[in-house]
Amino acid sequence: MTLAEMRSSVYEDCNYAATQTGTVVETRITKWLNDAVRSIVAEQGMSRILDSDGPLTFASVAAQSRYVLPESVAEIRHISERTNDRTLRVMALDRYRIVEPDPPSNSGIPSHYVPFGRTAVAVQPSAAAEMFAKSDNAADTTQTAFIEGIRTGGYMASLSKALNGVTAVSFSATLNDFIEITDVYLSAPAAGTVTLHQTSGLGTELARITIGAKRPRYLGLYLWPTPSAVVTYYVDYRRTMVDLVNATDEPPGPVECHPYYTAYARMREYEKATDSRYGAALKELSDWKARMKYAVLNNPDYLPVARANGMRVGYSRLGGMYPADHWR
Repeated sequence: MTLAEMRSSVYEDCNYAATQTGTVVETRITKWLNDAVRSIVAEQGMSRILDSDGPLTFASVAAQSRYVLPESVAEIRHISERTNDRTLRVMALDRYRIVEPDPPSNSGIPSHYVPFGRTAVAVQPSAAAEMFAKSDNAADTTQTAFIEGIRTGGYMASLSKALNGVTAVSFSATLNDFIEITDVYLSAPAAGTVTLHQTSGLGTELARITIGAKRPRYLGLYLWPTPSAVVTYYVDYRRTMVDLVNATDEPPGPVECHPYYTAYARMREYEKATDSRYGAALKELSDWKARMKYAVLNNPDYLPVARANGMRVGYSRLGGMYPADHWR
């Protein structure tokens, strides 16, 4: 079901006029439908409906331990590489700090990755520097860019500057000693891609805000041990949720379970209106949630068997002199 079809279904069930274009009813129902997506994704195990279709790739750099993944990545599922046929295991940040106090001193073939959460920039300033912002579209002159960060000595600062299209603008020529950027954002989405640079408009790019967005979002990680060579890594991930906006947008999940979303929107609308149908709508929503969870979490060929032999999935690597078999 598309967003337009789901809204029409809710309008009809709530006895609203079939056309609600530009009204507060349309805005509210659209919000309920997007809340429905968030509510099901938040259920344990259900975030898999946003799993990536194929791996995203990034290349390691010799002697560099810190990496970031773009805003499309909300959560890492697995990381592997095919040069050494390795699947990386996850390591907690506190453990990483204990075993690796000096990352550059310990290099090799990474066996673990260490997620450290969201970060405002892809790269932090390499030295205390002045900050600049620019767009790649000359029409971007009405937006204001904001940065928050830490200056030399640990002092915090927050600055703003109006964009001037493709001409880079300095946030401040006097506050030119930023050593860390903690946030960067726009007052309104830009027509072009806005980038943040250190030292000058041609300096190192620290972050980029894509068309239509107001903030950059990166998911950061370390590789351990620090890579000693260039290797391509493959990342399976959960996609960042994108709101239903266009009439032809469809929500995630099995198509046959899309009535869950309209059931949620009806329930919220009845709740707001103190409608007597609220109780029945809540029961219907519960039924559709159960169907959705069963469809996503249970594969058709999933048949639990008592006292299974516990054979692990994998293949022998002992070579041609040994019979082909699974390993236990």
